[in-house]
Amino acid sequence: MFKSKEVIASIHNENTLRLALELPEIHTLFLMTGDILNLKTMVEQVHQANKRVFIHVDFVHGLSTDSKGIQYMARMIKPDGIISTRGQVIQLANRVELLTVQRLFLIDSNALASGLKSVLASKPDAVEAMPGLMPRVIRELVCSLHVPIVSGGLFKTKSDLCEAFKAGAQAVSTSSPNLWSKVTQLHNGKVS
Repeated sequence: MFKSKEVIASIHNENTLRLALELPEIHTLFLMTGDILNLKTMVEQVHQANKRVFIHVDFVHGLSTDSKGIQYMARMIKPDGIISTRGQVIQLANRVELLTVQRLFLIDSNALASGLKSVLASKPDAVEAMPGLMPRVIRELVCSLHVPIVSGGLFKTKSDLCEAFKAGAQAVSTSSPNLWSKVTQLHNGKVS
């Protein structure tokens, strides 16, 4: 689903969208902003740049995440996939053949246990574990869930990214353009 050791651009505004579209090292964008009026245009811009886009549907203004809203997303907006914290939304998106990423906020052991249960029920294509600076928990997710793990949130340095990859994350998502530029170094064998 994601390239090995892929750095995903997490987009929170139009400025970072433009920057990510210009970087040849960035292949996937997680769109964390938008509304029913501008999403189609943003998705088209990403596709014109030959990149993939996943929309965090929990953040979209003016769109319901019920069955009709997800069908509208698939038919009219046409992203490659969606992101959601809600298992029922993941299941709806699976039915309309969108790729799915279920986001888990792992704040304590109860959140981890309920997150594992939710993922097993909803069957996403990948899981995004937040915050990303948890190598032990990433390893546990990799062993417990047989889907790609994306590690996201709170990354500040290239070594933070490297630790997530060493723990087994297939990809990392970050909103830091400074880290997006480290992609070439990561792919040139400098992840140890």
